[in-house]
Amino acid sequence: MNGKIKKYSPVIYWVLIIALLCLFFTNDFGILDLHKTSLIVAVGIDSAGDEVEVTAQVAVPQPSQSGDSIKYIEVQGSGQTVADALNEINAKTGTYPRLLFCKLILLGENCQSEELFRMLGCFYRRNYSELTALVAMCKGKAQDMLSLPATIAPENATAIQKVLSEELKRSANVSTSTLRSIAVSNYSESRACYMPYVEAYVQGTSEPGGNGDNVGGDPGQQGGQQGGGQSGGSSQQGGQGGQGGQGGEGGGSSGQSGGSSQQGEMEFTARKTAVFADGRFAGILDERQSFALNIIENEIRLAVAQCEADGVHYTVGLRKADGGIKLKVKDGAPELTVNFKAAAQVQGAKKVLDPHNVKTDDVVRPEVLRAAEEEMKTRFERLMSACVENNCDVLGIRKLLHKQHYKYYEAFKEDILSRMTVRYDIKIESMN
Repeated sequence: MNGKIKKYSPVIYWVLIIALLCLFFTNDFGILDLHKTSLIVAVGIDSAGDEVEVTAQVAVPQPSQSGDSIKYIEVQGSGQTVADALNEINAKTGTYPRLLFCKLILLGENCQSEELFRMLGCFYRRNYSELTALVAMCKGKAQDMLSLPATIAPENATAIQKVLSEELKRSANVSTSTLRSIAVSNYSESRACYMPYVEAYVQGTSEPGGNGDNVGGDPGQQGGQQGGGQSGGSSQQGGQGGQGGQGGEGGGSSGQSGGSSQQGEMEFTARKTAVFADGRFAGILDERQSFALNIIENEIRLAVAQCEADGVHYTVGLRKADGGIKLKVKDGAPELTVNFKAAAQVQGAKKVLDPHNVKTDDVVRPEVLRAAEEEMKTRFERLMSACVENNCDVLGIRKLLHKQHYKYYEAFKEDILSRMTVRYDIKIESMN
């Protein structure tokens, strides 16, 4: 047997070589033809009656010796479905748009009246797009949002992705969601899901930081309205530039599309959260409610909260933050416990600085700790109230009921949010 193998080994060797050469010269192994392909990096979806309007931010590879080899343009299409709109974009660009590189899907505010998965269904088709793509809703129209020039990135799709980043998720400042997480949550027993709500502001006009009570205050609203309103016509100009085959000129490069000459660069925030029940828009959580949701849903590295003790405003850093919920049925009635514990450190105080006391900030006074606990309890209470009022189970309480107390599932599943009692177990200790 060994002799026969040695005898025919040269023949086998040359057959393998010829086969590999044939594969090499006849197959592109999935390599993209840059002259025939446009890469969609972000998609904006707006509702227009029975149709949908899709704005694609397209990265068009360009042969260049200067190093600037990519141009970003916005091209618009419309149709009965997202797929129809993308086909129109294909016809307008003369290239085949690929969604495998799409990292952001932005739903316009007017999509609130539509069933969520009518808007997103196209992206779940096999081999159509990656399920890790970020999904968010925005204030105003998505096509206007994608046309705004950004402060922190060459093109605004990247700027929006930065405010939806993993780092901000770990600081409880954003409720990051992907195509996968939205589908898993919506089609679970809880039948609810959430996504970040993106707003744009002219520099210097954003809402005050710190998860304050100023939800939609005048300065922030004015900034958002200026950003969305001024970009309406200019985004159409950018889209028409792409549609006319001159997208590189009309849309511009490096994200300077749609009216950047008429207004300054914009800042984006995503500290609010849009929630959905049974695939329908249910409401928007403000910054404090979103903060509480993020504490429960995500692994938190460092969260920052505010409280008042003895008439002084404190900014408190919460490390080793661990939040969660537990459900039990006691005496035939559901009872939910919201747990939270963290180690606190004073990061700022609205008072005159005493250099001798700065080194003791790691030792937080008991009255500040109690104020921080009360603040966290208030945020959790506001989140639970929003869930009950909107009948939106974004915390997955029905899923817990089905998993841990199945014999009560049929009896409680419809009205468990309003029937259950809620307890809060909150413990914040000093860092040292």
